[in-house]
Amino acid sequence: MLDSEEPFRQGDHILRPVRPWTSSVHALLAALRRHDFAAAPLPAGFDAVWEKVTYLPGTTGDLDDNVEMRSELALRSAASLLRRFHDCSALFLQDLAPNYTWQLPSRTPGEVICHGDFAPYNVVLNDGRVTGIIDFETAHPGPRCWDLAYAVYRWAPLSLGIGVEGLDGLDNQIRRARIFADAYGMSAAERRSLPDTVVERLEALLTFMEKQAECGVERYRRNLQDGHDQIYRLDIAYVTQWSAEIMAGLAE
Repeated sequence: MLDSEEPFRQGDHILRPVRPWTSSVHALLAALRRHDFAAAPLPAGFDAVWEKVTYLPGTTGDLDDNVEMRSELALRSAASLLRRFHDCSALFLQDLAPNYTWQLPSRTPGEVICHGDFAPYNVVLNDGRVTGIIDFETAHPGPRCWDLAYAVYRWAPLSLGIGVEGLDGLDNQIRRARIFADAYGMSAAERRSLPDTVVERLEALLTFMEKQAECGVERYRRNLQDGHDQIYRLDIAYVTQWSAEIMAGLAE
């Protein structure tokens, strides 16, 4: 069925099924290139069934299966690239048409276009450095801190169930969160709000997953069946428990 189809490569392009928000994502990608942001795919058109964007060369993966992705070079370059994306997307937001459609609801204040899922599995590495961002399906207007919260959650990562040396344990995770915050140039206010925003962001993700599963979207039905929601609930409790420590570590 259409909802279960994954993106696939065809030569120098990536194809995926068209969605109601496809035209908005393509408008964003085109605007990013006009504003000299070359680290995102270029839109290459869509019809009634398929959309096409250019392929970004490089390696990808998650923190647990890609050693390079765990390096401080990858961490710092990811944060710097997210900052550049946000700054460029803010220019697009100034001219945003009111009839644009996004998969996730817009958040206020609308400071930037959030990527919505800025995680290691949605970037590409070249020579150990994050050089590109992929998969803009969850892009939507919102405040910087909304995107930053999920990015730090994934890149630190602020999670209880991590068994990889150097990523496990609160001290390691706070150290990596601080590196990300510094490389991005997070403000003092953004650092103070980060733990609470991570919790709010994960709660919103749970609500989204549950609603999508209720609507019959197979991907999210499987996620709930496989217990992905329980991981997020445990991480919400973890970040809540250590909120003061995380905030203090970011503010040092």
